Amino acid sequence: MSSELEKSQAKKTEKKREAPPLPNVAGGIIDSHAHVVEEFFQEEKGAIIDRARNLGVKRLVNPAVTLKESELAELKRLTETYDFIYAGCGLHPHEAKDWTEESADLIKERLKLPKYVAVGECGLDYYYNNSSREEQALAFSEQIKLALLLNKPLIVHCRDAWQEAFDLISLHGKGQVRGVFHCFTGGPEHLEAIKALDFYVSFSGIVTYKNAEGIQEAARQVAKDRFLVETDCPFLSPQKVRGIRNEPSFVWWTAEKLCQLRNTDMEEISQLASENATRLFSLN
Repeated sequence: MSSELEKSQAKKTEKKREAPPLPNVAGGIIDSHAHVVEEFFQEEKGAIIDRARNLGVKRLVNPAVTLKESELAELKRLTETYDFIYAGCGLHPHEAKDWTEESADLIKERLKLPKYVAVGECGLDYYYNNSSREEQALAFSEQIKLALLLNKPLIVHCRDAWQEAFDLISLHGKGQVRGVFHCFTGGPEHLEAIKALDFYVSFSGIVTYKNAEGIQEAARQVAKDRFLVETDCPFLSPQKVRGIRNEPSFVWWTAEKLCQLRNTDMEEISQLASENATRLFSLN
């Protein structure tokens, strides 16, 4: 998930032009991280979900970013209404200041529900620092412990805090917690440490941007059994649809860029990314 500024920009740029035809393939693909909720899609949410399914998005993971009852209730309804939508439950680093003793119990209860597949979105964001670094470290540490306790993967948001995130996962995960660095903004220099943690990386529309050389090089180098694709919608629309509000079906544009970077075809990228997401999240 992105900042308040990026939220505002997403709303300003939506629907300014029509999206070009998508480069999808018959086998389908998994959007491993999206925020398909009324806050961003209003009355169009149902149509966006239907379009995603019709255009080959065969699974979608919709993580929480706050622990507000209204948000959690909406995510639960979506998992019950759509058989291909799954959820995560956690507290985003921007909201880490809201962590309380009751937060862990709330996450534990949600993760008992069917189709709740991960702890998160959680992590560290030292770029915006919307919560203090101390608050972020506390909330993230507690959620790593929950992932270990519940045997669930972590969905990690990390920005400008790579070593700190690695250290906390190593300390509290005890080598037994798996997960994904979503919306990966690192470079090839981070891949070895991520591999050592037994984590995955997930590429968003950022990898399609012209100035994303480091991320693109990481996409070339990452092992074929360690990458996912995502939209992080409604933010970060891929280059070919910049200026249009992002949505799950646009995950195909990110997959297309990975095809180019890895010198392969869409069938292989979509299959690998889907197999990896299915393995990580234990999707049905």
